[in-house]
Amino acid sequence: MSFTSFKFFLIVFSTILLYFLVPKKIRWVVLLISSCFFYYLSTGIPQIAVLLVTVGITWLAGLQIERLDENKKKKRTFLTIAVIIVLGILTVIKLSKHVSFFARVIVPLGVSYYSLSLIGYLVDVYVKKEKAEANFFKLLLYTIYFPRIIQGPISKFRESGPKLIEGHAYSYDNLCNGVQLIIWGYFKKLVITERTRLFTGNLFPNLVDFSDSGFTLLFATFLATVGFYCDFSAYMDIVIGISQIMGIELEQNFHLPLFSRTAAEFWRRWHITLGVWFKDYVYIPLGINPKVIKISKWIRTHLGKRAGKAVMTIIPTSIVWLLTGLWHGTGLNYILWGCYWGTIIIISNVFEPECKKIIRLLHINTESSDWIFIQTLRTNFLFMTGLLISTFLKLEDLKLYFRIIIKKIYLRSSLMDTFDQWGLNNDNFIILLFGVFILWIVEKNSTTGSFRKKIAGFNPLSRWLIYAGGLLLVLLLGMYGVGYSTADFAYARF
Repeated sequence: MSFTSFKFFLIVFSTILLYFLVPKKIRWVVLLISSCFFYYLSTGIPQIAVLLVTVGITWLAGLQIERLDENKKKKRTFLTIAVIIVLGILTVIKLSKHVSFFARVIVPLGVSYYSLSLIGYLVDVYVKKEKAEANFFKLLLYTIYFPRIIQGPISKFRESGPKLIEGHAYSYDNLCNGVQLIIWGYFKKLVITERTRLFTGNLFPNLVDFSDSGFTLLFATFLATVGFYCDFSAYMDIVIGISQIMGIELEQNFHLPLFSRTAAEFWRRWHITLGVWFKDYVYIPLGINPKVIKISKWIRTHLGKRAGKAVMTIIPTSIVWLLTGLWHGTGLNYILWGCYWGTIIIISNVFEPECKKIIRLLHINTESSDWIFIQTLRTNFLFMTGLLISTFLKLEDLKLYFRIIIKKIYLRSSLMDTFDQWGLNNDNFIILLFGVFILWIVEKNSTTGSFRKKIAGFNPLSRWLIYAGGLLLVLLLGMYGVGYSTADFAYARF
């Protein structure tokens, strides 16, 4: 279901209204009914059936794992079987895009996200970080909560479960903050992302016909990258804003990633909850795995302390990034994308001492604005290259792309004329640049403190004038309405 459709706005408005009209004790029931209705309208009965089976298996397994606390062998068996089933369903669905045998597999909405959430829930029950939820419908709400079902955030049950189940009182501040985020999300989606779609769908698939300069192609990639970021983060702004109006605080999934100075910092700021999930349930368990520790000790004994330490970084990081690539998709491009980022992270970690020595020898002031700019530019270039591998280009077109960039790195003709040829006319080009400029102003100001808190500090009249101005910009400049099909959010495909 499109987030710009009348049905979506009606569900959101009705849910918020009913949520505050019914008694606090049953407000979670309103959320559950709305979420089931949203899921049904977005998919259908077969997809709901797959979801219910998955949640049912998880619910029963969780109760059994908790009940068999003293019998570690049976407890581990129930965990293993349940995780294999959840992962098996996810794997078959992922393969359905590439293996004809699975071509008619039913694909539930948000399966990549709720599968990780349910696996995390089972593991937490197993290690006693979590109590098994006795009420099936409360676990179902945690899984299917409609604002986040499409593409996260990936929440832990002990953190988000109570927030969904307990009733929250109406708050004017929550209303203001929620509306603010929703408007900002729609601005990023409808003003920026939808305009980048006008040329990315034509340019990158037909790169062989591109005859302009490498600079123009690089600039197009930059705009497409900003559009991709706005697409994903806009969804998060909208769903966090909707939830915040009802007093439900969802986890932040972005924290100004385009201002990151290193690759590691970027992945602490981008899709934060996915990174936390892999850290908690893959990276840390691998780091304390007896076999990995044994290999590290042997290498430390024979090759030195640093080599052993490197192994403790290389093995878990390689596995995490391979799995991250496979989570995004089973195609070769996603596997290469995972290897690409894994290699960068490993190299930066292993050779960090040498990099620091070089910086000291060259007397570089690491806190100077010039150095920060260079680091940020480098990190964004790495991110752009990663998107070329996973999203923008076919693998066979990568060589052609970099050949154009290297051989024609000059500005040969008007940028506006070139973009017009590929589907972005002059008016939309100017509006897109305006949108990117507004984005930069807001996020640049947010690096020195919460921009939202700054606005909240204004008097009510000024604050609501800003909200009204933002809404007016979305209504006037946004791409939506009759005859226009707003694209699904990018990460909804994963």
